[in-house]
Amino acid sequence: MTHYGGYGAHGMLLEKMRDLLDEDQMRQLTIRMIESRIKMKQQHIEMMQYKIETYKMARDMLEKGLKK
Repeated sequence: MTHYGGYGAHGMLLEKMRDLLDEDQMRQLTIRMIESRIKMKQQHIEMMQYKIETYKMARDMLEKGLKK
């Protein structure tokens, strides 16, 4: 069966890499993958914080408009 991307192909690639790389190289690769996920999650958190600030700003503007 041929994979054209997606999670199946990613898993097959990692299996092949585990076979070809030595322990130190695999450790470096694993660390790099973990750091990448950390960075992705941090960016997601920053985006959500920006959205929260925007919603709070809109709420405050609407509340001020109602008080007039």
